[in-house]
Order: sequence, then structure tokens, then C-alpha cells
Amino acid sequence: MRTKTGIWIVFVLVFFASCEEESYIPKPKGFFRIDFPEHQYQKAETSDCPFTFEIGSLARIETVQAKGGQKCWFNLVYPSVKSTVHFSYYDISNRNVNELIEDSRKLAVEHLAMADDFEESVISDPTQKVYGMIYDFEGNTASNYQFYLTDSTNHFVRGALYFRVLPNADSLAPAEKYIEEELLHLVSTFKWN
Repeated sequence: MRTKTGIWIVFVLVFFASCEEESYIPKPKGFFRIDFPEHQYQKAETSDCPFTFEIGSLARIETVQAKGGQKCWFNLVYPSVKSTVHFSYYDISNRNVNELIEDSRKLAVEHLAMADDFEESVISDPTQKVYGMIYDFEGNTASNYQFYLTDSTNHFVRGALYFRVLPNADSLAPAEKYIEEELLHLVSTFKWN
């Protein structure tokens, strides 16, 4: 009888010892892993544009109603990563190219307040008469990448990358890197007609 009572006492003690309140440890917020395909490029089909370039297979072109009657405004849309590169084109044969360059610089500088760092890269391809600047921002900025291209006499194109999500540099880093590689290819294949 003593052994049965001893077994019950041990069982009851183990039962109550295991009834301790469970502590919950929250897990940090995670992000989905995005695997991008290898870069594959094709010639862009733009109407009314005096230039050509190559875009990646994930991108598609959507035309946009231009301001002030300008032609050749379009967006380069990446639907799978909720991002858009807004392009605007100006015929500068009757305009001051320095004003457009300064406007592009001002629009880029607005993002410095939220940027952790930024880098400017000069574009110069005398054989194709393509000149410009790339602004690459690090941190939680609304636009991570902007650029302009010009031939200095007749044409001016500006591009700005925006994501349609809350800026979070850590979670956007893979998509941003992928699109920046595609935009560098776009700039390197850019030609005036």
C-alpha cells in the first residue's frame, strides 16, 4: 500500500510541477525570401521616343499622360516587387539643359533627409552622346535610385525608382539591388535615335 501511495504522491507532484504557466517569447518579424530569375534583357518598345534601350524580362512599359504636351513619358513597372521607375522626357532644343539638370538634382537632394548615405556616379559615353548622373541612396528613402541622361543639345530623360510599399531598407534590399542592376544595364544600352 505504501508503494501505491508513494507512486501517487510522485505522480501528483510531477503533474503540478509541470503545470507552470507557459512563457511566450515573441519572434522577430521576418520577411519572405525573394528569388529573382537571371537577368534577361530585350529591346524596349516605346512609341514617340527618340531613344532606345534594353529592359529586363520582369519589367513592362506603361505610357503616361505627359505634362505640358511633352511626348514620351512612361513608367517601367515591376509588378512582382511593387515598384515603378518613372521616366520623363524633354525636347531641349528650345530649353536650357542646365535648368533641367538642376531640377533633377533638387528632386534627388530632397531624399537626403531620410538617406543614411548616397553616391553620385557620372555617366559619360561620348560615342553615343549619352551624359548624365546617377543618384543612389542608402536607407529608408522614398526613392532609392534616380538618374538623368542627356545629349546636352536636344534630349533629356529623367528616371526615378519608387516602391509602392513603406520604405524599409532591410526588406527592400534584394529587390532594390535587382532593379538597380537592370537600370545600370538600361543606362549602358541607352542610345539616341
